[in-house]
Amino acid sequence: MKRFIFVLLFLFICFGIQYSCAFELKFSGNNYKLLYSEKTPEHSGYINEYFKLGENRNSWSEIINVIHFPNAYSPLDHAQEFSNYLNSQNCPNALELNEEQNSALLDFIIIDGQKLPIILEFNVFKYEKHPECGTIAVQYVKRYSVYNTKQVEKIKKEFKKLRPKTLKGLQNFDIPDIVKQNIDEIKLNDLQ
Repeated sequence: MKRFIFVLLFLFICFGIQYSCAFELKFSGNNYKLLYSEKTPEHSGYINEYFKLGENRNSWSEIINVIHFPNAYSPLDHAQEFSNYLNSQNCPNALELNEEQNSALLDFIIIDGQKLPIILEFNVFKYEKHPECGTIAVQYVKRYSVYNTKQVEKIKKEFKKLRPKTLKGLQNFDIPDIVKQNIDEIKLNDLQ
């Protein structure tokens, strides 16, 4: 009986560790938790949204998305198409294609608003071949709320440090497996 309880406890611990790994990740020294996952009609794959601890879909400063594009057979082509779309919207972007590794990095800034206050979002995507089919991407987004011109100067200084650090971090980041189930904040909190 003791052996059975020990084995059961061991399996529970192992399963719990695997379970928590699928719903949490670490990037650039910060911990992120999966709070949302859904299969999107837009690209027929799942999107997983990971938020910094203490943040959620309504209030966040940083987010990591893992997105599966099952019908995008080439990560390089998919990244190039998105870069072309951004160019057509007059959104400057930087695209690095790595043909040897069949991967790409794409970064850009979105500005929401014409006058202060505005929202700035720094986006970086890393695209690579999904092990089963299509393309998988990880997206890092840093959001800034800007209320005055002093903040703009502060953000510019921070951005000069953040951009190279984030690009290098994502380049070396192992994209986690996609969680293929619909999860929202309430359901996930019930599981824990």
